[in-house]
Amino acid sequence: MAGTYRGHAGLADLLQKSEMLETSTEPLEFVAQGGRVLVIGFAKGKIIATNKTFKDDWIFAITVHNGKLTNIREYIDTQALARASEMGLGNEEIIRKLYAVGEGPGMDTKKFVSFFSKKGYMCDVPSGTKFRGKAIGDSIAALARAFPDVHRKLLSIHVTENVVVVELRIRGTHKGELALGSKTIAPTGRAIDVPCVDIFRLKSGKIISFNCYNLPSVMQQQLGLVRRGAGPG
Repeated sequence: MAGTYRGHAGLADLLQKSEMLETSTEPLEFVAQGGRVLVIGFAKGKIIATNKTFKDDWIFAITVHNGKLTNIREYIDTQALARASEMGLGNEEIIRKLYAVGEGPGMDTKKFVSFFSKKGYMCDVPSGTKFRGKAIGDSIAALARAFPDVHRKLLSIHVTENVVVVELRIRGTHKGELALGSKTIAPTGRAIDVPCVDIFRLKSGKIISFNCYNLPSVMQQQLGLVRRGAGPG
């Protein structure tokens, strides 16, 4: 919106740019002296592209000559508009950042949980267990204790509107106690490489559901708990 606009063509250009936002404005005070008029007002609105709202205190310095407007100088809160114009992270980037804080030296379970909405949940689909709030972080921490070098190798990411589907493999070395159902498995020192598909649904930049489709039978085989080709005993 910043810049200089001249004549009818310039005004048309300015009006076209104003279609990028929804706004309501209210002049609060007029100060006139000779051919100069100061208008002090307040505006509020929304940037359409980001859906973010803003509030703006503004001043128009208007020059009038022979009953015609010859110049309008606008003073607005450009920082307020800039903040409202900032694009949020894309859904794919949000999910990539989620994985990054869920493992390794930078693991931060509180930050991991912060990616979820207040009612958002994580579901381990094979067991049907759902985690919410702090329990989400506790689950991630428990896996990291069992596999201190755990790494989620992202193979492909597919994004459709508010759904993100991730194909990955969970890798790590079993060096800590692992809870499997009602049992606790002592460290085996074995490595795992488990195929997995994660499906995320997001709303307004927050995860509302995270369904993890993994293969516990593969993990159990790799840990030597069951024979290959046999189910759990």
